[in-house]
Amino acid sequence: MKNDNRARSKDADRLSEMLQEPYRNHRHDIWLWLYLDYYREARLDRKTCNGLTMRDEIARALRDQKYFQSRIPREKDRLLLPIEKLDWIEEDERQHRWLIREIERMTDLRLPRGLVHLTGRDRLIAMIDLWDVDLAEKASEVELLHRDWRRHKAKDSDFEWFSDKKEGEKRCVCAWEWLKKKHLSPLSRQVPISNYQELLMFFDQEEIGRHERSAMIREIKRRWSRKQFDERAADKKQVNVMLSKTVIAQLDALAETHELKRAQIIERLVRMEADAGVYLADV
Repeated sequence: MKNDNRARSKDADRLSEMLQEPYRNHRHDIWLWLYLDYYREARLDRKTCNGLTMRDEIARALRDQKYFQSRIPREKDRLLLPIEKLDWIEEDERQHRWLIREIERMTDLRLPRGLVHLTGRDRLIAMIDLWDVDLAEKASEVELLHRDWRRHKAKDSDFEWFSDKKEGEKRCVCAWEWLKKKHLSPLSRQVPISNYQELLMFFDQEEIGRHERSAMIREIKRRWSRKQFDERAADKKQVNVMLSKTVIAQLDALAETHELKRAQIIERLVRMEADAGVYLADV
């Protein structure tokens, strides 16, 4: 089980003395910084949020707010879920991007700009903590969000073909080439896709229905097959020849017997005769 963001510390400082809290709780510190800035317009230095001087900045903002200091425990009880209800949020960039969009839709809440130190899992939990809604409703919505994430992840099976250990990255690059040509606007600022994770994150952010997504994947697979054929045939050239029906039947019989294609049978026979010179020497 994860601790409440970072391990608690008993080192005393101005904020500990002010709030009469001997233990530090990093998650609570982030929430308090955001609460002061977002709801009480404390005008805090944005660079201090989740930074080394965050607690000093909070202490400065609370210095003349004795009444609010006494209300902080009540506000924590009112807004903060037990950390166990947030354990499913991982240190995963893809999950973070998906959750940020969903949380913004759910809460209609946007964190202030310039919080350069507030990233990753800390940022997601901070958004949920700052959301001012009945705590029981918040718990219910977070559980629904967890369910929706699991359902979303289950759709990854549609992209299993792109996760191949040997050719997966090449297939993802092929997907990017198709998307750039057939799907994206010429003015798109989408970063090129080079691996499976980036491909999943691209489709996470696109509003594409399942049927349309399946059709796109089929087209990408066709492009891949054409590329593979072109690479194999790079040193070959098509030659049209007229053959009698009898020879064509014999050619097909050989192809079936040896499980080869017509062109492969002809190519092997020609090479063998060129090497050995057995059958055409006396013609």
